[in-house]
Amino acid sequence: MTYYRIQCLKTASHTAPEPVFLFMKGFNRTRDVNCYFWLIQGEGKTILVDTGMGGSYPNQLKESAKGSEAGFPVGPGEDTLSQLENHGLKPEQIDIVILTHLHYDHIANIPLFTHAEIVVNKEGWEAARHPIHKVFDQFPHDVLDYMVENMQSKLRLVGKEEEVAPGIRVIWTGGHTACSQAVQIATDIGRVVLTGDVAYLYDNLEEDHPIGYGVNVYESVEALRRLKAAGDVLLPGHDKEIMTRYPEGKIN
Repeated sequence: MTYYRIQCLKTASHTAPEPVFLFMKGFNRTRDVNCYFWLIQGEGKTILVDTGMGGSYPNQLKESAKGSEAGFPVGPGEDTLSQLENHGLKPEQIDIVILTHLHYDHIANIPLFTHAEIVVNKEGWEAARHPIHKVFDQFPHDVLDYMVENMQSKLRLVGKEEEVAPGIRVIWTGGHTACSQAVQIATDIGRVVLTGDVAYLYDNLEEDHPIGYGVNVYESVEALRRLKAAGDVLLPGHDKEIMTRYPEGKIN
């Protein structure tokens, strides 16, 4: 059996109105959350889920970084290169990068991973590149353009459910974005599912409460049901509680 180890890496923090995270709930409240990316190791593979933020960007991406990271402050030592170094790794040692979706806080550092296969949902990639309406255009097009111009040979566009390595599957969720996908990972504690942002918080999972910021609330509800069936342990995309339940970010 194929088993992997999972390390949660905090890359930034963020505060937003609670209805962003919980549909039609908490209009008088805000919620503090973390931004994460994930290190997956096992079976001779070193994999990242999402890319973290902070660090040195190519010149054509610096304005995007400046604007975006003002709302997602990266603390000392939380930038991607520092987090990888803490685990004895360099970007060129990453074999696969799986992107849960294409928002800035999940793909900012994709230019670092020139040696990796980049896994993106196929239909969602097209929707992000060519949004059908400006209200759905929440993507950093400078980063997407960089991927097309410099990394297209590394892109692996996948279907709604697909094995990307032995014991690791992507599961399309939609809901948050058309490109949103979760990642199911075989571990010694069972099937761990990284939900991406179709579940920001444990509240979304434990209360069956869909997220408030997305393109399709019905897809979000259905995704919560499917992911609960797909995983023994579910890890939401932004909950600060993860670092309490799993000290030092070690999932298994």
